[in-house]
Parts: sequence; C-alpha cells; structure tokens
Amino acid sequence: MAQYVFTINGKEYKVNVKSIEGNLAIVELNGKSITVNIKELGKKEEARSTVAPKVKSVQTENKPPAVKRSNQIKSPLPGVILKVLVREGDNVKSGQDVVVMEAMKMENQIQANVSGTIKKIYVREGDTIQQEAPLIEIES
Repeated sequence: MAQYVFTINGKEYKVNVKSIEGNLAIVELNGKSITVNIKELGKKEEARSTVAPKVKSVQTENKPPAVKRSNQIKSPLPGVILKVLVREGDNVKSGQDVVVMEAMKMENQIQANVSGTIKKIYVREGDTIQQEAPLIEIES
C-alpha cells in the first residue's frame, strides 16, 4: 500500500502499510509483520448495545437432557500463531496447552478453558491474529 519512515525519540522505523480494514492495519515494521489498531483522533467509537433480547420462559418436565456446550478460546492479545498443539476431534483437559502464540515478543501458551473435544480450529501456524479473535472451539 504505502511506505513511511517514522522517527520516534530520534530512532527511524521503516513502516510498510500492507492493508487497512476498518480500524485494523497490517504493517511491516523493520521487516516484521504486525497488526495495529488505528483510532482516528476526534472520532467517537460506536456504542454497542448491551440490551439482551426478551426470552420466553419454557417449562420442562423433570430433568432436561444433557446439552453439549461449545466454548470458544479467544486470543488474549494480538500476535502470531507459532504452534497449534491439537487437532479437531482431540480430547483435551481444562488447563491443557492448545496453542502457542507470539505476542509482544514473548511466547504465550494458550490453554483449554474446559475439558472436552476440539470441535473447530480457527487458526493455522503463521497466522497473524487480533485480540479476542477465536482460536479454538471446544465442545464440553
């Protein structure tokens, strides 16, 4: 897209803007690809609705059947996926490492938040991801 040289505290940084979508940009900073959040000065962010829809009450007989629940593991920080340690269909225990990612120049082990079966893997090794991006879905 465009190239820039930023000078910050007397140090030059070569920045190549690869893409911009909404308030997120993929940039190459001194040869390393990173994702940055852009906020236009003076622009207010859209308010998000926190009103839950009304739900009708349904009465059930005796004990309801067991329901499988799906739990999504989301990225705690923007970063790059280094390793995916599980495959769809694998059984995992709560606390088990499932993904290794690099964020802020550190390796971070992402763990299963529940025991269950890996239902869906949303990322691959080498993917650049945003904070709160879904990584893995576990069915408990």
